[in-house]
Amino acid sequence: MASNGKRSARQRSTLDLFRSLRNARIAIFHPKDENRDILVQQLQRIGCQTVTLWPPLAELPENTDIVFFLLNAEASAKKKLPWLNPASAIPLIGIVEYENPTILDTATSLGCHGILVSPVHTNGILSTLIMAIHHCQEIKALNKRNQRLEQKLQAANQISAAQTILARTRNISAIEAYKAMREQAMLKRVTIEEIARAILHADGILHS
Repeated sequence: MASNGKRSARQRSTLDLFRSLRNARIAIFHPKDENRDILVQQLQRIGCQTVTLWPPLAELPENTDIVFFLLNAEASAKKKLPWLNPASAIPLIGIVEYENPTILDTATSLGCHGILVSPVHTNGILSTLIMAIHHCQEIKALNKRNQRLEQKLQAANQISAAQTILARTRNISAIEAYKAMREQAMLKRVTIEEIARAILHADGILHS
């Protein structure tokens, strides 16, 4: 039963991604040719709003949700584009004219969430879109989790350092120091992290 529940959740998630594509605003940086025409036609069948541009712009069109861009032998020059980086908040899909380790390594270094191989075919565009969106969302979720863990670790280090200072200055045990910090936090209705930062700040002033 549990596995069925997980499978249903994944299916709902995929359906949600598909529904979101019906209103997605997609920027396509690609020269006008048959590949671009096929891509635009299929995206519009899905229900996406598309804008085609060439050469690539430094700034994305307003409210862009997804980007397709030609990833060719000159891709290294595209690293100067502000939106083309591994920290991108939106899915980036590279269109490659051929597959080899060099071009795929470039795609990885640029932060591509998906790859579409030329010549572009109708089949595969939707799958590439769904997987790129999913990949991008997973990366953002992992980054947020990492940030929260780093914040918790930093807070723990600050509390430990403040605890040591308080224990030394008051000549009490570490346990008593922590208890005193916690009591002050409750009394002042602030977090123990804020009390710790205040102790560290005061200690820094005294020793400066």
